Amino acid sequence: MNVSVYDGVRNKEHLKKLLETEPLWDLLLEDDFVNNLFHVNGHGSILRQMKPTSIEQLAAVLAMIRPAKRYLIGKDWTTVMTEVWMKPENEDYYFKKAHAIAYAHVIVVQMNLICEQLANLTD
Repeated sequence: MNVSVYDGVRNKEHLKKLLETEPLWDLLLEDDFVNNLFHVNGHGSILRQMKPTSIEQLAAVLAMIRPAKRYLIGKDWTTVMTEVWMKPENEDYYFKKAHAIAYAHVIVVQMNLICEQLANLTD
């Protein structure tokens, strides 16, 4: 994992605040923003199609970016959440739930950190 994602995190308390703050999910619909994010840069079209609004949904999108779960892109969230964490029968690359959830948390930290830094520029 690219630890430079955490460059702007000042301490444990700051990290906890960034994790607990609900991100502006609509920013995931903007390529200019998404292209600055860990693991989802270049996948704006999938994010716009799926419109995740939670850590779990963002984790599922991370899984859908991988070959084994690509077939879920564009399906409803009920279908996605039923199938996304099932081990594929073939040997295609896929994300396990624990990895995807962890990476989704990193993306939320990064989203909130970027927003915080932009807010500080305008103060």
